[in-house]
Amino acid sequence: MKIAVIGAGISGLAAGRELANAGHEVVVYEKSGGYGGRLATRYAGKDLSQKLDHGVPFFTAKSSEFKKFVTELAAKNILTTWEGHFAKRNEDGDISDLDHDTPFYIAANGMNSIGKYLGRNLDIRLNEKVGGLTHIGENRRKKKSWMLNFPTALTESADAVIIAAPARQAYALLNTTIDEIETLKLIREIDEVEYDSQYTVMAGYEEANLPSWNALECDDEVIQWISNESTKRTDGAKNLVIQTSSEFAKEHIYTDREEVKEIILDRLSTILGGWAALPEWSQIHFWRYSQAKNPLPHDFMEIKGNETPLALVGSYMNGNTVESAYLSGLRLGKHWVEQFAD
Repeated sequence: MKIAVIGAGISGLAAGRELANAGHEVVVYEKSGGYGGRLATRYAGKDLSQKLDHGVPFFTAKSSEFKKFVTELAAKNILTTWEGHFAKRNEDGDISDLDHDTPFYIAANGMNSIGKYLGRNLDIRLNEKVGGLTHIGENRRKKKSWMLNFPTALTESADAVIIAAPARQAYALLNTTIDEIETLKLIREIDEVEYDSQYTVMAGYEEANLPSWNALECDDEVIQWISNESTKRTDGAKNLVIQTSSEFAKEHIYTDREEVKEIILDRLSTILGGWAALPEWSQIHFWRYSQAKNPLPHDFMEIKGNETPLALVGSYMNGNTVESAYLSGLRLGKHWVEQFAD
C-alpha cells in the first residue's frame, strides 16, 4: 500500500517507520522546511552554526514502549541525559533547587536529530503543504483511494492517509472530505481540543558569564522557562532559550514580534540581571499549537471500511508530551501493519 503521512512530527514519523518497515510505501508531506515537530532545533548565531532547541527543551520517559525507543536512541549516541543543576524561581524571586525523579533526556546534536533518525528511511517531502483531501470512491477507476490536493494545483494519490498534525490543522483537512465520507464524528471530537500558545526567544551572549544552572523554571507572568543551551553543547557557545507563559502568548498573539521580543528580554533582565537585555543576537519564534490543554482519551482515531482508511495521530492523543506523540504514532503504525497484512 501507498500511505501518505501529513506532518513530519514525531507521531507521523513513528507511524511511518512502522509501516515502512512492514513493506508499505510511505510518503511524508511536511509544510515546513524541517521535521520533528516541536522537537525542533534552530541554527542561529552570526554564522548560523550554533544549535538551539527552541521547541521542547527536554523530555522524560515513563512507558516501556517509549523507554525502549529512548534506549535505541542512546545506543546510536543521539540521546543522552541532561546532567547538572536545575533551579526554580518563585513569584517573589527566590531561587531553589528543582527536583525531578526521572531523567531529563536531550539530544546533544539538537532535538531535530531525533526526527531525522526516525525519518531516515522514509520519503519525506519538505515544504509540501497539503491543502485538502478527496476520496475517490468505491467505484473509482483510479488505483488509489485518496487524492491529496496541494495549493499548486498538483495532486498525489494514496491508498491510506495519516494526518499527523495539530488538532486544529487536522480539523481543517477533514473538513475538505466531509461531503465524501463519514468524517463528522472525528471532526466533532477534535473540534473540542484547545491549545496553549507560546513564544520562544533565542539569545546569544558572547562575553557574558551565563548562570551555572542548566535551566530555570519560573513562576512568572511573562517567562516560564529558561534553558542554558551551553550545558547541552560542547561548542563553547553561550546561548539561552527563553519560553513564555501561555497567558503572555495569548495576550500578545497579534503584537508585533519585535516588540514582543523586547518585552521578553526586558523581563529576562529583571530575572537574571541587566546584561541579559543586551544579547549579541536574538530571534523569536511563535508556537501557535504549543501544547494541548485537553487531550483526547485515544491512542489514535481512524475511519475504516469502504476503502477509506484514514487516521489521526498526535501528541493530543492520550497526553500532550513527546512520549504521547510517539506512542500515538507507534500504536497506529502497529495496528495498521496488522490490519493491512493481507
